[in-house]
Amino acid sequence: MRVNLLRVDLTVGLGIVSRVITGKAQLPVLANVLIEAEKSGVRLSATNLSLGFRVWMGGKVSQLGKVTVPARNFSEFVNSLLSEGVEIETEGEKVKIRSGKYAATLAGIAAEEFPPFVPQSETSEGQAPKVVIKKKMLEEISREVAYAAAVDESRPVLTGIQFKVDKEHLTVTATDGFRLARKIFKIQNTKLSEMKDLILPARTALELARVANEISSEKDTEVEVMGESNQILFRLGDVEIFSRILEGNFPEVDKIIPVEHKTKVTMDKEELGRAVRAAGIFGRENNNIIQLSIHSSQVSIRARSAQAGEGEVEVEAEVEGEEVEVSFNYKYVLDCLGGIDGERVILKASGNLAPAVWEGEKKEDYVALIMPVRV
Repeated sequence: MRVNLLRVDLTVGLGIVSRVITGKAQLPVLANVLIEAEKSGVRLSATNLSLGFRVWMGGKVSQLGKVTVPARNFSEFVNSLLSEGVEIETEGEKVKIRSGKYAATLAGIAAEEFPPFVPQSETSEGQAPKVVIKKKMLEEISREVAYAAAVDESRPVLTGIQFKVDKEHLTVTATDGFRLARKIFKIQNTKLSEMKDLILPARTALELARVANEISSEKDTEVEVMGESNQILFRLGDVEIFSRILEGNFPEVDKIIPVEHKTKVTMDKEELGRAVRAAGIFGRENNNIIQLSIHSSQVSIRARSAQAGEGEVEVEAEVEGEEVEVSFNYKYVLDCLGGIDGERVILKASGNLAPAVWEGEKKEDYVALIMPVRV
């Protein structure tokens, strides 16, 4: 293999694919980047077996071939280069890199040991149903919903986001058992109505939005669901992202979202966020707990710990219904506020232990839920 590339293209490509590589790879080859020189250009690939990236780059291909190289050393060396042109050549499994006065030889691993992303038959044109997702939708799912998915993989299905489709709406939901976020999109006259219900890892949604922003792509994202391998493919310009689809039964969250409430509180979102952060300083040593005391025209937010002391902040509010005291993990509240659009936020409660609903003012397409903490 012999190729010539622009340093800036190589740097961007490595920055994208390397994000799925960790120092604790299950197989040595998973710590490597696959470089493929084809007639149409050069392709970089990396995977952790659950999530995979491919990036196509233009360049001069003098000799076809493919090999894998250690991602960390390769990326660090490329980032140290000064010249714009980079030549990559292989001798067996050795990879020689030259750029100006810089040169290096890396010990690679045969490309044949790199795991295929999906069966070749499923990547053929016309073999998988295609739908389209707009960049704005990716950003909203990432910001407003993904935060509520679980990080702990003891229940893998909770680390995902449920996509549920009917004729006119796409409902996107995430929950870790302590909180929930749901966004409803209208999908009239789009191919999204052809998409079957599935559970996508939250990390995949986050990476999709991040890559879309990094490459400044305003193009729609093409999606192919590959049923036989239980995977899904996203195409954003010259970037392809492969992800597994999670298996399992997603919780029936409709049953836990309250349809009635005894107390409704409307507050300025920015003011509430500052108050929660301030009180949270004193809640960190007490399992991050803060207490909201809701009165007729204000909400008192306080937290205390034996060692840090205590803090209290009052926030002006429009209160309808009963007065109540309810406690939350303050980090959950901040995550929730980050997902709510608009200048004002609404809290609906039905006692100190019932699930509390958070939503934006006049925003009927989004709802978040946080379970109160018993104190």
